[in-house]
This record gives sequence, structure tokens and C-alpha cells, in this order.
Amino acid sequence: MERRTAPGLIGRSAELRRLEDAVASAAAGRGAVALVAGEAGIGKTRLVSELCDRVRQSGSTVLSGCCIDAVGTGLPYLPLVEALRPLHATAALDDLTGDLSELVRLIPELGDSPSASTPSTRADTQLRLFHETVELLDRVSEDQAVVLVLEDLHWADASTLGLLSYLAHAVRDHRILVVATYRIDQPGEGLTRLVVELERSGAANAVELAPLSDRDLAQLLSEASAQTLDPALVASICARSEGNPFFAEELLAAARDGDQSVPRILRDVLLQRFDQLGGKARAVLRVAAACSREIPYTLLAAVVPYDAHDLVEALREAVKGGLLVADTAAGTFRFRHALLAEASYSTVLPGEREAIHARLAQALVDDPASAASSISAELAHHWAAAGRPVEALRASVAAAREAETVAGRAEALRHLQRVLELWPQVGDAEALLGLDLGAVLRWAAEVAYWAGAGGRAAELMRQALALPSAQTDAVQLGLMHERLASYLLAIGERAAAMAALERAVELVPAKPPSAQRATVLAAYGRGLMLACRFDESRVACEQALAVGAAIGDDRPALRARTVLGAALCRLGSGHDGVTRLRHARELARDCGSVQDELYTYVQLSDVLLIQGRLAEAADDALEGLAKSRRHGYQRSFGSILGPNAADALLGLGEWSRAEEVLEATLRETGAFWPEVVHIVCAQLALGRGRLERAREHLELSARYSDEPDTKAVYAALVAELALWEGRFDDALGVVTRLHDEEPGDPRYREPHLCALGLRALVERARQAAIRRDAATVTDAQRRGRLLLERARRSAARSAAVSPEAHGWTAVAESEHTRLASPPSPERWQHAAAIWEQLQRPYQAAYCRWRLAEALVAAGAPRTDAAAPAREAHRTARRLAATPLLHEVEKLARRARLDLTSADASAPPDNEDTLGLTAREREVLQLLARGYTNREIASELTISVKTASVHVSHILRKLDVTSRLKAAEIAHQLTPPRPSRPEAAAERT
Repeated sequence: MERRTAPGLIGRSAELRRLEDAVASAAAGRGAVALVAGEAGIGKTRLVSELCDRVRQSGSTVLSGCCIDAVGTGLPYLPLVEALRPLHATAALDDLTGDLSELVRLIPELGDSPSASTPSTRADTQLRLFHETVELLDRVSEDQAVVLVLEDLHWADASTLGLLSYLAHAVRDHRILVVATYRIDQPGEGLTRLVVELERSGAANAVELAPLSDRDLAQLLSEASAQTLDPALVASICARSEGNPFFAEELLAAARDGDQSVPRILRDVLLQRFDQLGGKARAVLRVAAACSREIPYTLLAAVVPYDAHDLVEALREAVKGGLLVADTAAGTFRFRHALLAEASYSTVLPGEREAIHARLAQALVDDPASAASSISAELAHHWAAAGRPVEALRASVAAAREAETVAGRAEALRHLQRVLELWPQVGDAEALLGLDLGAVLRWAAEVAYWAGAGGRAAELMRQALALPSAQTDAVQLGLMHERLASYLLAIGERAAAMAALERAVELVPAKPPSAQRATVLAAYGRGLMLACRFDESRVACEQALAVGAAIGDDRPALRARTVLGAALCRLGSGHDGVTRLRHARELARDCGSVQDELYTYVQLSDVLLIQGRLAEAADDALEGLAKSRRHGYQRSFGSILGPNAADALLGLGEWSRAEEVLEATLRETGAFWPEVVHIVCAQLALGRGRLERAREHLELSARYSDEPDTKAVYAALVAELALWEGRFDDALGVVTRLHDEEPGDPRYREPHLCALGLRALVERARQAAIRRDAATVTDAQRRGRLLLERARRSAARSAAVSPEAHGWTAVAESEHTRLASPPSPERWQHAAAIWEQLQRPYQAAYCRWRLAEALVAAGAPRTDAAAPAREAHRTARRLAATPLLHEVEKLARRARLDLTSADASAPPDNEDTLGLTAREREVLQLLARGYTNREIASELTISVKTASVHVSHILRKLDVTSRLKAAEIAHQLTPPRPSRPEAAAERT
């Protein structure tokens, strides 16, 4: 695979602004020293390089030098020599009247004096050298600021550190900015003392680079890759690299080659620090690496074969060398970076590895308090690595149960995978555990499913079905087929899933009525609904409910009640269906499982979206999404609820908020309906004009093109992409092909496709008219009439299901007027009004653009056409809907429409009078209600780090220093809304 480096500076805009402000201050005569600090690979050089490029472009001078890791005593003033040597060929020295004898001795190229090579006998040689350096830099900065860059000060000699100390106090009244970089994980004693002193005295400004956020790191990886990356791979690299961009890029390069270990280059870089330690320190680090977590001192003392004094000295050496970090309060040690632990572990030899893990396991058995959290999980890991299968098997089963108890399904799956690997190595595994292999396989399959690994779940269940013991009980066999069908549906194997459901209904007898019969009927009803066989789905669900009534237990049929409500909505009984869904949720909360309740969130948000009740759909989906995360179902139910919430937010015009929800969902997406999130991502990318990104998401959601309930959604997006790219015949072909196929998708989506087809026909006819191709124009008009009639028929049939059908039919009617005659302003005005009523600002803006276009074509006064154009432009700008924005601006230029005069004095739509964005206003209201950053993140479905960034921006914009002051301002402006009872209950 092609290896690239991310071209842009990502995630460092705030740090870059601080440095640019320092350059501006220096240009005004207020010189300074900026200390750019961070761990190796964090991006110090990349940041400073970007600054230097910008400084050079502005006409200022950049002088740059770098310290090196020299052997022995080092090279005095090496970065200064490297930085100033290029000045010998400039005019900076021509009119310099001062004496530069000491500089010339150091850098002979700066002068041709015979004494340059003669050792100085002056007592104040170093002070003279420092003074001459400032004098020379002052001469260079006569017209513009000069930036002196000294890189890698962690390798600096004492003389260079002395120079930096002098410069920090000497450049304050000069047009000089000194930018020095160093590693915080490898500072020498001299540098540490200097930094503390400079910061304490205010002689230097510190710019410390923190790890990149997962969002920034994902963007960096995307730009560094020539193809779309698997979200799971991105999440893994983000976790392993811990925000370090160099580490992340190296891990990505290794992953391209199929290697998940620490890359050789990166391992060599990391292990350089180990080579500087003594043998005992390295041995202690190998034990700490095998522990794979923060390790208590007591555990190290029990495992490492050294006395207390030697152990403490080894730990002190490792801490001083920047490999370990001590937590004095907790009495623990951890590696400064997780990859340091991986690199250290790679040096452990076979035999030594087993012995270390065996000692760690025994120490945990002897002192369970040394365990981090679950002692079973740690014991399972260490016993397995020690080659002790019996102990590892027992501990793995216990660890899986403990992980499930705390909703750690991904962890539980890993433990169960280990159980299955160890099973053949233990002769009496069934007697040891009290579980047969079939039970373990079924357990692992269910855990895999809820962990988002649908493919693995299906594989495990098929293994269970293949066991001879599975054939002895027909009812149990039927339930296994029912679970297999659920797994298959999640990964898109619909035909196989329906076959499994039919087999399940066949195996579980109808008489006597049983909970198992209700369960398989409910599952069968769900499969039929997903196949758009709504009448059959209703019958199956009603049968399941009848069985539940017969046995006096409604719990097995809870899913049937939910599916029935959803099916009724799609059959046109929207009010009845929603009522049933809400009742199903109440029953699930009272007597069902969390899974039953979350399923009602999925179905209710689905039907609310269809019915155009977007605000309700968004609230319902976000509430369900938060609940799914609390209970560990973010990779299953969350994979659907996140896109449902984002879909509703997109419709409401809250595109930035929708983007945040989608990004979070992408990080959590597994093999549980994975296409759902990509289809909504494609929708947002299209609106924003990121056409290549939209194409990538459509490729990842290609399964949607053949699913009965979603093929029209997919086709509409493919057609819209073709339209924005000017491929009108391709767009028309997509619409035509779908109309020629057997109908499966609900008819309420058909008017949307017809409107897109008409739009393509209009453009095709216009091109034909330019070529004077009358036959093509006539054909377009004929096909346009057919599409319009189809849209009208579909809307009449599906009006009870979705009001969107009327909106798209109005667009189709309006597009059709562009075919046969001058476009109708009245039609476009009517269509815009419908979308406005449906709370769809983007669609309304599209119609207003066309309305302005129609008014121009009809010869209306420019002021009349300018009004809808301004509204469309304002909405497109607020949404960052680039393609629509460009089209409106092109129309305005062509027709000389004024897009700004009506509201020139108004603040931007996305900000209020305080300068806060819409999202920041939301965060401020939550601050006023006493929410913590974590509660804000949960409420708005964003990361805690993102919430913290929003809070920081708010404090800065309001010019306050505390959350309390910000809350007071919010209370003064707008009294906060009362908290939701359930949110308050959760916080207490």
C-alpha cells in the first residue's frame, strides 16, 4: 500500500496562533522566547516548520539550528553556528559597526579576520559572544522581525543553554523571537533547571504540545492514507498511539503491511532509551511491561528478584530516564507511553516470558489486592501466557462473567475466545467448568453479537449447531436458529436469515403455546418487516402476542409488540403504531430487558423520521443512544441509534451536531448494521460538497443498494452525487433502473427519486437544446411527464405514511415546469413552503434558489428575486452546504442580485451577540444548570474532551475565568430550562 504523510497541520491551530502572536509582538519591538515542549514524535518540529513557512512568506527572516545527540562532550553552540552561518552571504553584515570578533572566532564564515582562529584571551569571552549574537540579530531584524529557532534543546550543551538564558532577558526590547524546542520526556538536568527558572521569572512563554484528540488523529490518518480506513483500525491506532502523531503514522504504515506489532523503526526509537539504563532497571521494565497496566510497587517487589534497595534504585533510574512515571499517591508505576511497554515486552525472551507471567499470576493469587480491577481477567492473561491452560481456562470463564456484569462485552468476548482456544488443551474441560462446549459457543455468539461482531456471532452459532448434541432438542434447536437469524440480519445475509427464521418457526411447535413459540414468531415478524412484507409481519406479530396472552406472560412477545407498532406505521396507521411503540417501551421498562427497551428506541426513532417528526426523532434517538452507551450496547444498538439521531439533526439543519454524532458512531461501529452510519455520512458529505468522501461512504454502504427497505435511500444518494458532478445521464440511469426493478422499498420514497430524475432530465434537455437536438428535448419532456405521474401516484398512496412524499412531489412538479416552459415561481414557492413547514431548511433553501432562478427567468424585478436568493444563501452558508452556496452565488453574479443588503447589520446566523456558536450556546445552558463536562458530553452525545474544549472557548469568549461566572451570565441572559427529571436522577 502507498505510504503518505499527512500534509496539513492538524490539531495545533491554538498553539500556532500563540506562536504567530509572539511573532507579531516581536515585530512590534516586544521580543520574547517561546519554549515548545512535548514528548518525542508529538509534532514540535512540524509546528515550528509551519510557523517558519508563514514567517518567511510574510518577508521576515528565519534562522534555524538544531542540537544533535553527540557522543562525548558535545559541540558547543552547534545550533547557533548552524543558524547564523547562512548570514555570511547576506547584507546583514555590511553596515554592522560593532565588533563581532567572538562570533567570528566561532563562525569564521562571518568574517575574514586573521584572528578568527586565534583563541581568545579575554575573561568575558562568553558574555561578549552573547552580546554580539544579540547585536547581529538586531541588525538582521532592522526591517522585519527575525525568528531564531533552536531545536532539540534536550541534547544541548551547557554553553547553548547559557546563551538561551541570556537571550531570554536580552531580546525583550528587540524585534527578535527565539523559538526553542525540547522533549519533556528526555530533559537533562541543566535544561530542567533553566526551563523552571525562565518560566518562573516570566522570561519565556511555554507552549506545551498535548496529545492529539482522537478526532484530530483520525483526520491525520485519513490524510496520510490513500484509501478509506477501517474505523476499527483507526480506533486501534488512536488507542495505541495515545495521541502521538509520529507513533500513529508508523503504526498505520505497519498495518498497511499486515503487521500489528510495533514497527521496527518505532521500536528502535523507543528502545534507544532502554539501552541507556543499567541491567537491573531493564529487568524491572520487562516485568512491568508483562503486567500490561499500572503496576503497584508491592507487586513488583513480590515478582522482581532484587532487594528493596536495588529495586528502588532501578525504578528511580527508569523514572529519571523518562520511561516510567511514578504515582506517589497510588503507589504505582506506569510506562510514559503504552508503546514503550510494547517495545520493552518485545525484548523478553521465550522461557523468561513464561516465568515472569507465572510469577505475576502467583503474586496476584497471594495478594488479590494487587489486582487493578478484575483479578480473574489478570489471572486469565498471565496463566495463559505462562502456558498453564487449566488455571487459564478457569480464570477466563470467571473473567468473562465479570466483564458481562459491568457491560464489558468486548472484553467478555476476548475472554470467551480464549476459553475456546484453551478447550482442546484441557481434557476434562466440561467437568472443570460445569459447561458443555455447545453452551460456551452459544454464550460467546450472543456476547459477540452485542459487542458488534455479527459475523463472528454467526460463525460461533453455526459451530454450535454442528455439534451432535444440538440435534437432540427440537425447541432448543429452533431457538438457536432464531439467534442465528438475528446475527445474519445484522451482517446483511437476509436470505440466509429468513431461511433460519422459517426453520425456527418450523421446529418450535405451535401447541402447546410456549414462551419459545412467542419468541420465534416475534423474530419472524421482524424479519418480514425488514423485507418490507408488512402485512405478513403484522400477522406473525399478532400470533406471537396471542401466544403470550395464552401463557399469561407478555415478556417473550415484547419484541412482537414493538415490531407490530413499526409495521402499522409503515402500513399507514401512524398514530396507532406510535401509541403501540410507546406502550411497548413502558412494558419493556417494567418487565423486559434493556435490550427490549433499546429496541423500542430504534423502531420509534425510525418511524418518527418517516413521519417527519424530526425533533421527536432526534430526542428519542439521542436518549436511546445515551442509554445504549451506559449499558455497553454502543456497538450494537448504538450503531443504529447514532445514525438515526444524525439523520434527524441533518433534516433539522443542525449539521455540525449531526457530524459530531456520526464521528462518535464511526469510532464505535462494528459489524452490526455497519452500513447505516455510512449512508448518513454520505448524505452529510454530499450536502457539504465533499464528493469524494461521499463516494467512499457510499462504497462502504453498498449493501443498501439491494436491501428492500433502503434501496431507494441508497439510489437517491447515488443519483444526487451524479447530479452535483454533472453526470446527468448517470443520475437518470440510477432512477430508471430502480423503477424497472420489483418494488420493495416503501412507496413514500419514490417521489424523491422522481424529483431527482426530473432534475437530471432538465439538465439533459438544456444541453440538447444548446446542440439543437430537438429529438432529445422531446424525449426528455415525454419521460418527464411519466416521472411526474409516477410521483403523483406514489404520493397519493403513501401520504398517510410520510409527509415527505408531498414535499418531494411538489419539487417534482416544480422541476417539471423547467422542462416544458419557463419555470413556475409559484410552484417553487409552494414547494419551499412545504419544506419550511416540515422543518427541512436545506430542502427549503434548494427550492428558494430555484424560486429566485424562476423569478429571474420570468423577468421579475431584481429585488423580488433577491429575497429568496438571500434566504437560500443564508441557510447554505450556515450549514456550510458548499454546492448549494456556490450555485446561489453564481445566480447572484449572473443576475446581479444583492445577497447582503437586507441584513447587513445582523450578526452571523451561527453566532449570537456574545460571539458564541450554536453548539456553544447549548453548552452554556448546560453549564448554567450545573452540568459537569462528562454530563455535558453525555447530554449532547460528544466526547468529554470536546465538551472541555467548548467550555474553554466559552470562558475565553465571555472573558471569565470560572464556570460559575459563565453560568451567571447565562442566567442573566436567559433563565435556564428545567432539567429533565431523568437527567437529574442520573446525576444524583
